[in-house]
Amino acid sequence: MQKNIFLALLLTMLVMAACVKKYNNGEFVADRSLMPEARTDAPLDPSVVVASYDDYCDKVVISWTPTVRTSSYDVYRNGELLAQDITDTTYVDTEALTTESTYTVFSKNVHGRSDGSVSAIGRMAAIPSAPENFSATDGEYESKVILTWDAANFAKYYILKRDNTVLSDSVVGTSFSDNADAPTEPTEYSIIAVGVCGESDPVTTTGYCDPLLAFRFPLVEDFEGFPLGILTSADDFGDFMPRFQFENAPNVNGVVEIKGDNSKYIDLKVINDKASIQLIFPDVELLVGESYTISFDVKAPQTISLHIGIDKTGDGYMGKYADEYFLPTAENTKNHNAYGVNIGGTGEWKTVSYAFPQTGVETKDPDPDPEALGWTLGTIQEGQEHPIIQLQMWSKNGTYAIDNIKIERIK
Repeated sequence: MQKNIFLALLLTMLVMAACVKKYNNGEFVADRSLMPEARTDAPLDPSVVVASYDDYCDKVVISWTPTVRTSSYDVYRNGELLAQDITDTTYVDTEALTTESTYTVFSKNVHGRSDGSVSAIGRMAAIPSAPENFSATDGEYESKVILTWDAANFAKYYILKRDNTVLSDSVVGTSFSDNADAPTEPTEYSIIAVGVCGESDPVTTTGYCDPLLAFRFPLVEDFEGFPLGILTSADDFGDFMPRFQFENAPNVNGVVEIKGDNSKYIDLKVINDKASIQLIFPDVELLVGESYTISFDVKAPQTISLHIGIDKTGDGYMGKYADEYFLPTAENTKNHNAYGVNIGGTGEWKTVSYAFPQTGVETKDPDPDPEALGWTLGTIQEGQEHPIIQLQMWSKNGTYAIDNIKIERIK
C-alpha cells in the first residue's frame, strides 16, 4: 500500500517537472483563440492642451496631457508644423507671436498619428499699449470723480494718479471712483497700463466733482390751498429730511408737524383761510470762510418768504432776530419777526437764486434784486456753520410746490 502511494507521488512530480520544462523552453502551447489581436491603430488625441497667454515676454509655453501607446508628439501653430517628434509633454515656442495663435498637438506611434486635439489659444506678451478713451467726469457727481477707459492690450492692471499723486497702483478693470477728497476744480488725472513686459506711456485727462457741499435733492410737495379734509405728506429727502410745519392749525396756536417717517398724514383744517407752511432744513452744514448760493424752483399762487439764518431761540425755525439772517430782510414791527426775502408768486414755475451770506438794504419786496439794492457778499463765520433754511408759504387756493433745491459753494 505504501509502495503504491509512493509511486503515485513520484509520477505526479515527474509530470509537473515536464510541464515546467516545456514552459521555460517556450514550448507552452496556448489557445490563440482566447488572445486579443495586437493593436495597429494610432494613439488617441491629447485630451487637454494649455498655452500660456501674456505670461512671458519671450515665449509661449504649451503643455498637454500624455496619451497611451504614444511614442512622440507633433505641435502645430495656426495650422503649420512648429515642432515634431517631441517626447515630452511640454514645448516652448521661442518664436511665438504677440497676436493670438492656435496651438494643436498630435500624438504619434509606429502605426500613425492621432486626428488632432483640443486647440488652445496662446499669445506672447508685449509692453502694454496706452489706454484709449481715458475720461473723467466733470461735476456729474457730488463728491466723487468717475474715471473710465478702454482695456489696454497686454495690460494686467493700471496705475492711476491725480496731480502725480498715486490714487491706486493695482486697478483691475476699466473704471475707478476717486471719492477720497475729490477735487472740485478741474484736476489732471493720469493712467498707466502695466503688464509683465513693462508699462505703457501715461495718458492724461481732467475732471472734478460737483462743488456742492450741503445738499441737492428733488422736492415736489403740492399744497392745494388746504381746504377742509385735504391730506398731504412729506416726501423722502434722503439724509436731509425737511420738516413741514403748519401754524394756526385747528384748536392750537402753535405747530402741527408731519412726522418724518413718511407714513403719517395730517388732516389740516384751515381757520379763516389762514395758515402758513414752513419747509425747514435744519441739518445743513457749511464751511467757515466760504460763500454759497441757494437756488430752487418754486410754484406758488402768492408771495412766499425765504429765511436763512441762525436759530437763536432753539425752537427749530426762523422767525425773529433779523440781524442773524444771511440775507437782508425787514423786521415786522408788530411782532418783531423777520419778513424774510419775499419771492413773488404767479402760480407758474420759476427759478430763483440768492448768494449768501449777504448784507445790504433790508427788503420785503417780491423778487428783490441784490445787485440793484447794493447787497454785499460775505463769508460764513464761526457759529454760522449750521443755519436754518426755511421757506414760508401762506395758504391760498392753489398749488404750492418747491423743487430742485441746491446749495452750492461760490468759487
